[in-house]
Amino acid sequence: MATQIVRTGDSVTVEIPEEMLRQAKLAVGDPVEWTLTEDGTLELQILHNIDGLLGSEEGYEDWKAQQIATGMAEIDAGKYVDGDRVREWLESWGTEHERPRPR
Repeated sequence: MATQIVRTGDSVTVEIPEEMLRQAKLAVGDPVEWTLTEDGTLELQILHNIDGLLGSEEGYEDWKAQQIATGMAEIDAGKYVDGDRVREWLESWGTEHERPRPR
């Protein structure tokens, strides 16, 4: 079974196969983040395992600040896609006229 992303109204649900949950040592409700890779695939980031930082509120805030700084540096370097183009792409998922991933 593949990971499925289901959109219902304004909500999105991600169904992760049991095998992947076991491998990632995830439980229902554990925080995760999906990152879009350069080749267009999604990569699962397990938030509670990132360098052991997320064991405390301070650790989470440090990790969050680091992620924001990384994202801002990418924007400054011109590595971003306009949000409206991303929204149009996402809204086309599951339709007869699915758009290619914006670059």
